[in-house]
Amino acid sequence: MAEPIILYGHPACPGVAPVRAMLGQAKVAYTYINIHQDAQAAARVRALNNGNASVPTLTFPDGTHLTEPSATTLKHKLEDLGYQVGWLAWVLGNSWLIVTGLVVLYAVLRLVGLF
Repeated sequence: MAEPIILYGHPACPGVAPVRAMLGQAKVAYTYINIHQDAQAAARVRALNNGNASVPTLTFPDGTHLTEPSATTLKHKLEDLGYQVGWLAWVLGNSWLIVTGLVVLYAVLRLVGLF
């Protein structure tokens, strides 16, 4: 694909790292732009999201965009664009959910005295 996907985000957003991991694992050409360091990019994100600086926001060469997509939604979009997204890329895209689930499980086990 000639044009890279644009990924708008910022370091404090927990959703950005899993998206970057998924894109990297699937070998997707993308450009990351930190909206806290680029006022023009922040304005673009707000324009796409009804005035909200919601990230991660991705823009695609076909003119579409996704905001805060689930790993499954992003996987399907990438596949529609011709990328192969394997199971490891999908797992990395869901890493925040997996980690959160493990933390909750640990807390429950501690609460009931099994850990």
